[in-house]
Order: sequence, then structure tokens, then C-alpha cells
Amino acid sequence: MTKKRAAGELAAAALAGLGVTEVFALHGSHLDPLYMACEEFGIRLTDTRHEASAGHAADAYARASNGKLGVCAVTAGPGFTNALTAITNAYLDRIPTLFIAGAAPMREAEGNTLQGGFDAVAMARPVTKWAQRVAEPGRIVEYIRRAGEIALSGAPGPVFLEIPIDVMFWPTEDSPPDTSTWQRPAPAAPPADAVARVLEMFRTAERPVMIAGGGAMLSNSGDRLRRLAELTGVPVIAGQKALGVLPDDHPYYGGAAAGLAAAAGAGQPTDGVLLVGVRMGMFLGGAMGAIIPASAFVAQIETNAEEIGRVRMADLPIVADAGATLGALIAAAEQQSWPKREEWAGLLRGFRGNARKAFADAPVNSRPGMIHPGHAVAAVMDALPPGTAVVADGGEAGNWVGDLVRSPGAGQHLRCGYLGCLGISQGFAIGAARADPSRPVVCFAGDGGAGFNIQELDTMMRHKLPIVMVILNNAEWGMSRNAQNLLYGKNREVIVALNDTHYETVAEGFGVTGVRVDRYEDIDAAVREAFASGEPRLINVIIDAAVMHPRTKMMVGDVSGADGVPIPYYANIPKAPA
Repeated sequence: MTKKRAAGELAAAALAGLGVTEVFALHGSHLDPLYMACEEFGIRLTDTRHEASAGHAADAYARASNGKLGVCAVTAGPGFTNALTAITNAYLDRIPTLFIAGAAPMREAEGNTLQGGFDAVAMARPVTKWAQRVAEPGRIVEYIRRAGEIALSGAPGPVFLEIPIDVMFWPTEDSPPDTSTWQRPAPAAPPADAVARVLEMFRTAERPVMIAGGGAMLSNSGDRLRRLAELTGVPVIAGQKALGVLPDDHPYYGGAAAGLAAAAGAGQPTDGVLLVGVRMGMFLGGAMGAIIPASAFVAQIETNAEEIGRVRMADLPIVADAGATLGALIAAAEQQSWPKREEWAGLLRGFRGNARKAFADAPVNSRPGMIHPGHAVAAVMDALPPGTAVVADGGEAGNWVGDLVRSPGAGQHLRCGYLGCLGISQGFAIGAARADPSRPVVCFAGDGGAGFNIQELDTMMRHKLPIVMVILNNAEWGMSRNAQNLLYGKNREVIVALNDTHYETVAEGFGVTGVRVDRYEDIDAAVREAFASGEPRLINVIIDAAVMHPRTKMMVGDVSGADGVPIPYYANIPKAPA
């Protein structure tokens, strides 16, 4: 007699039908039929040491693969709640991910069962595009296919499926689905008149730019942006998720959006902007107009019509896929002649060196046994192999890295986004390593962020992921301490101090070779040796806590109270009328 399948095994078949080859997980018996069937259907499991890391890895995999579906499968109860932060991170950054969690048996509802007694679907709904419970074994395939389609379509984002253990283990005689006919709809194309108006803006604006964001990254549009820039002479600026979308030395690559603020400060603001799948908000200067002036003409390509008009209304809204729209613009632009704008593109390129210039005259070893953080990160960048994916955690460490990163390619600079989530870096690095095993990966974290998921060194070691982790160690929560000093006066601090932990010793406990570096002169050799090893490595770089990243002061804002009550990281609370 042939043993019947468990219904949950068909979940693996359905995932394979969606093109999934990687699943990030942490074991829990609720999902064993799915886990056991993954190998049969060509899916590799990467198991982490914490569910949040599994979720962050799925998120990063989607980014670094330029839009493939990232999948995280975790157990019931705390398995789901531990992953909720990763779900929220993917939701705010609009990353196509599928989170699957087990659950207690439905037939034992209200029975005070193990890992039951709460509604995971209700918890997930506010931070997903779609969240459902699979209540019938025969609908597992249907629900997974629908979940994947929703995650990838329109404005991408996370979806959540809860599969109770009795549904997962239910015997079935159903065969794996024939997925050969599964197809996705073509990306939404732009209206012809919108294409013509964008090209007219390119022609008539004095200083036009394209700003690329997550929509360009997830549609793998780097080559299309490059071609359109070369045709029209319009330079490309990268939003946070698209940093590296053009090669570092490309004459029309202006780097990060801060270059537009610098151009405005030099009296040459942009007057025509094409937003290519990038959202208005914090990373484009919010409502202040420092990056995109209020007087500039703005055309906005967005898959989600609801996003158009956030912060400011677009003069030309285009509800369409970023890649499809760029293709249409290229086809039309090839039929026309275009002015050259080398001077404007060169101006933007020139601002890219501002971050290094800001600390160029500061001593590299700013105090005995401590390295200036800017010099430390710059030295690591200079020693990286070409094309290295650069992962960065939050806080001041992430800001130094963001300022100094070289162009690794679209989706290959991964850092925390709108959630401002510390602790993402190890999971992100694991996801990036799985997305492209041929690409080196460096993982930066401050000592605060590193401590959230330091145990993922074990994951890197077990799965032979040659990730080099660089900890920028100043024995404190740097951004928090500096914000307190700015708001309350020097040395007014509370719960921001950490110990000078020997992370290289911690790494050795996980079988990872680590080294402590407290002299600038030793950074280059340490980085090159780490990458040459072909193994996971950790470099504990001792940096000077007395050096504050300049963006921290900018984020804290006006602390004088002249224009209202100062609050860190947001606009001051306006004064009440007298």
C-alpha cells in the first residue's frame, strides 16, 4: 500500500510552481511536512537561529535577486511573533515576501493548547497585503499560488499564510499540481501620452534627473536606466533601495539623493524629476524640499496609485510598472536627438566625494586604540573585492556605510529602511548570500545592532556562507547617546552605554575566525585576508565614540526650541499660539 502524502507536502510543490528555490526557516514540528518535501521539489532550506533573521533573510533575498519571491516558513506561536518584525520591515519597504507559519490544531481552538490562543492572522493583517488561514487541506496549493501572486503584483509586499498543524498533516491522495501552465500577468504599461510628456520634460528642463527606487530595483531595471540616461543625457540619482543601480564610474550616475540637496545648495536645483518607482518621504527629504524643490516638475511612475500624492502631488502621475515604462521611454527616445548634459551630470558626480572630504583632514587613529569611524569604513570599502554586496545595519554605523558605499549593483546595498529596524544585518547578509552565491558579501553593524542576532554566525558557518562581518565597535548606542547629548547637554546620558565586547572571541565560539583591529593601518590586510579565506569571518573594528556622524545632528534638528519643542528624528512640535 502506498503511503499517502501529508497535505502540507503539496505546499512545497506550489512554492516550486512559483519559481521558489530558497526558503528561510527555523524548525518547528508544525511545518514538518512542508520542510520534508522541499528537497523533492528543488527547494533549499536555510535554517537560522532566530525567526526574525529568517524573515530578514527572505526580505533580503527578494531585494538582492531583483524581485524574486522571498519565502520564510516558521513555526506556531513565538515562531510567528518573532517573525512579525521582519514582516513589518518588508511591509514598510514594499518587498515581495511570503511568510508561512504553523498553528495549533483548529479542532482544539479555545482549549488552552500549546502555542495557540491568539489570532496570528489578525495580528499580521495590518502589516501585510493579504493574510489568511488555510482551513482546508485541499486548498493549500490554491492559497499559496494566490499569496505569491499578491506579493509580487502591483505594489509588492509581504503576505501571510497560517497553516494549522492538523491541516498540514492531513493525509491526502492529491497529486502535486501541474504548475507548467502557471503564468503571471504582464507588467502594466504606461499611456503613450505620458511617455511623450516625460520626454518633453527631459528636453525642456534645464537640470532634469531620474530618481530610481525600489520599483526600479525589483524590476531589475539597471540596464534600462543606463540606456535611457545615455540616450537623453539625463543623470540618474539613486534612492536608498536602488543605490548602485548604475556602475560607480558611469558618467550619468549621480549617486545618492543627497547630491541633489548639495546641488540646490550650490544654486543649481533640479527643475525636472522623474521618480522611477521611488516613494516620496523621509529618504527624499520629506516635505522640506531640500532634495526635490517645490518648484520642480515631478513625473512619478508608481504601480500603486495610492502612493502618488504622498508628501506632494505629482505633476504627471503614471500608474505603471517601472521597468515597462522605462522600456517605453527608451523606444520613444531612440527616435529623437537629445542635448548633452555632461556639465549637469558632472556636477552631481562631483558631490559624491563630499562624504570623504568631510573627514579627510581628521586623524585616522583619532585616539590611541581607536579609529575614526569614517576612515575605518572608507578603508574597508577600499579593500573589498569588486562587486561585493554591502549590507548595513541601522544607526550611525549604517550612515557611515551609506555615505561611503561604492556601487555594487541594484539591490546589492541592503540597509534598514522606513522601520529603522536594528538587528537586520546578519539576516540580510544571509539572504544576499543565497541570492547570488558568486558575489562576496560584507555585513556592517554597530556593536549595538550586532548584538541582536550575533548567533547567526552559527548559521553562516553551518551553511558555509562566506560572509565577512565588520562590527564598528564604540561600546555604546552611538546615535542615541549623541541625540541625548544634543538635546540635554554634554554627558547627559541614560541607558546608552555598552561594554567593549570582544566580538572576535564570541565569533570563535561559533567556529568563525575573528580578529580585533584598533589601528587604521591594519584594516586593509584584515579585510583582504577575510575575503581570501572563503569562509565566514568577523572583524571587530574599534572606533572612536567621540566622533558623531554629521547626519545625527541633522536628524535631531533644531535643539534651540526657537521653532517649537525639539524631538529627535522628527520635525519639532510647533509652538502653541500665544
